[in-house]
Amino acid sequence: MASIRQFRTALAAARLGSFVAAGRHVGLTQAAVSLQIKNLESELDTQLFERRAQAAVPTAQGRQVLAELEDLVARYEQLLAHSGNPMRGSLRIGTLVSSLMGTFGTVLARVKRDFPDLRITLLAGQSADFAARVASGELDAAVVTEPPHGVDASLVWTPLYQEPLVLIAAPRLRRKSVASLLASEPFLQFDRSLWTGHLIADALARLRAAPDVILELNSIEAIAELVRQGYGVAIVPLLANADWRHGKQLAVKPLPGPPILRRVGMLERRHHGKSAITQTLRGVFAAAAD
Repeated sequence: MASIRQFRTALAAARLGSFVAAGRHVGLTQAAVSLQIKNLESELDTQLFERRAQAAVPTAQGRQVLAELEDLVARYEQLLAHSGNPMRGSLRIGTLVSSLMGTFGTVLARVKRDFPDLRITLLAGQSADFAARVASGELDAAVVTEPPHGVDASLVWTPLYQEPLVLIAAPRLRRKSVASLLASEPFLQFDRSLWTGHLIADALARLRAAPDVILELNSIEAIAELVRQGYGVAIVPLLANADWRHGKQLAVKPLPGPPILRRVGMLERRHHGKSAITQTLRGVFAAAAD
């Protein structure tokens, strides 16, 4: 008899476009995925996929069946959520590496302690990449910076916490002002193609600063390490758990004027079967913020 696990495997293959990718997603070999889907097709007496060299494409009838299977899986997950312990099962979350050094790292520790029956799988990446992966169902949710241009109507972004932008410099430059540092020191720029990079570029524009950019990176941690070694200065979000001031590793300076904040939130589909879990997680974030 077909199982929820087979349904999930077939849905993963449809979302990701291949049995290989589906196997990586659900933790099976390509051969095991192919066997599960073959058995499901046999039981349903329906060909769900056209097999191609590097792809699996749902047939016309397969798309209809897969839509019904997705509804069945969502309803099953809702039953689990209302069976007395909603915080059990699994959750796949995309996350910024920097968020693990911020408030999200603190929240994860609390969740692991308070909800031992919940298994969270984290996938590190960039905010812009996660939107499509959440929309497709590959991820249940993602912790990302605020989208600069909004999100698709099928998604919702809920703010969780915020981090002020600051200038970081080597300790020997501690007595210099932000304006003088931006005018005189080499600048390490966070990748301007990413959402956080957009925010930093806006901050430079507000400060009317045009620093000498010598390197552009997509890692806040790598930038902080280079600044610590004296390669230049940078504007970055002040991560809650980075502890940059400890041992006088870095000079951390607030930017002039009103604070410029990087807002971090949870991105998820407007309707999905893990909503009871993500709602509880948002509550843990709120408690951590308080």
